[in-house]
Amino acid sequence: MVMKRSLMISVRLYEARYHGAGEWPPAPARLFQALVAGAGLGGPLQDADRRALEWIEKLDPPLIAAPRKHDGHTVTLYVPNNDLDSVGGDLSRIAKIRCSQKVFKPRLFDGAISFRYAWSFEEDEDSARYAPVICSLAERLYQFGRGVDFACAWAELLEVANLEQELLTYPGIIHHPSLGVRGLALKCPMPGSLKSLEDRYRESARRFRAEQRGGITRQIFTRSPPPRFAPIAYDGPTWRYVFELREHSGDGSFAVWPMSETARLVELLRDGAVARLCSALPSQRAMIERVLVGGKIDGSGDIPASERVRILPLPSIGHHHADRGIRRVTVEAPSGSPLSSNDVQWAFSGLELAGQATEDAPGIMITLAGDESDGGMLAHYGVGNGGGYRRWRTVTPAALPDFAARRRIDPEQKLAQAKGGQERASECALAGDSVVQAIRHAGVPARADAIRVQREPFESNGQRVEVFAEGTRFSKHRLWHVEIEFSDEILGPLIIGDGRFLGLGLMAPVPGRAATQAELGLDASTICAAEEMP
Repeated sequence: MVMKRSLMISVRLYEARYHGAGEWPPAPARLFQALVAGAGLGGPLQDADRRALEWIEKLDPPLIAAPRKHDGHTVTLYVPNNDLDSVGGDLSRIAKIRCSQKVFKPRLFDGAISFRYAWSFEEDEDSARYAPVICSLAERLYQFGRGVDFACAWAELLEVANLEQELLTYPGIIHHPSLGVRGLALKCPMPGSLKSLEDRYRESARRFRAEQRGGITRQIFTRSPPPRFAPIAYDGPTWRYVFELREHSGDGSFAVWPMSETARLVELLRDGAVARLCSALPSQRAMIERVLVGGKIDGSGDIPASERVRILPLPSIGHHHADRGIRRVTVEAPSGSPLSSNDVQWAFSGLELAGQATEDAPGIMITLAGDESDGGMLAHYGVGNGGGYRRWRTVTPAALPDFAARRRIDPEQKLAQAKGGQERASECALAGDSVVQAIRHAGVPARADAIRVQREPFESNGQRVEVFAEGTRFSKHRLWHVEIEFSDEILGPLIIGDGRFLGLGLMAPVPGRAATQAELGLDASTICAAEEMP
């Protein structure tokens, strides 16, 4: 069995600023150039170093993890222009030479958070020989970006499962390559990149040459050839399809699925799509189950969450009389997923929900929504309305980790087992901490300024958390309704928690500003409005 591993290079700058011009995050090409520069400090590249760098050129573009940044103040430096030839070499006219400007606008970030670049590869003789060499080259790196950006680096070889765990706990933003689609273009090493850097270095020594013209010797400047790197799109768009639940009746009217059975609806749709795809593509069964279910393909670990297809039932919201029944489902296929978006659309189009047809009920199938009807409900979830929101509330409760579960109270001993204020505050604090972790796992590029947790719904036509636990692997004590006010505006759809691939933790934006702790008279960072429950 061929095992996959990852080579992760971490880079930390000595000062919490980055002066490299252009893109953010720093492109993999910059790391490659830094590795070459470190390897060449002692003279010409050693043969083993050259072969290792040529090996990494052939790998697929790496995943990038970078800290959150904000732009620093612009600094303009004025330096003399030493082009005396522009005034015919006349020293008396040197004042005519204008000063050149150099503009610096560093990006500032948390210096305790390192940049990380992770290449995935299959274990073979070449990887066993060259991956350790790259690890040693990383230790010789001395700058990253411009010459003023002094840095250090280290590398490690990880199993796929260990890499996923590293990314789950990373406090910054994860950027994924999305081949073949539009996105943020970052330059990456490609076969021939090392040779182009060597050619550029060699030609830089011959940039100036003397040329005789009419008895006058002139210095001719020749620009060195640019290095060769491949522009790769990162963070490409997600393919999103909206389907409608329709009855198998003559008029094909909307079918209404109860919101409390969100997880069961997702499982039915997921299993139906898996069966259809596996029937059409039997040789790709492992990959299909990995993308749609998240199961292990070769024992090396689960698929990264960023590559999984996501099924989001959309309860009807947007009006205080809305019944919150599920009539539409959106299916998201990330651009980096190994399953094509066309296959995803085909797998769900016309899918019938198994076991739902009875004599009284004609059964339910899902059909692709038309262009005129698929945007209305999505707009209620913060999609396609031209802007983001800072304040969000759960429509379906979020499943938080076990350590955030409340202590169970025996219904027959409510008075004897009643919780005191200190215990309730502690439970709320744990829930708030787990919400922060859930936000990070969901890849939200903003911090939470205020968090409110409770067990009852925020709106009168919502449902309490207990009804969502039936038939799922989540205890009702792990489910919480959550309100979050972010530091920046967030675009939807937004879903958080351990049940986000079962439709739990779906959030909707709320116009306006959340109540502050001072306004509520609370000192804790998490506001808890939960009532005592068994």
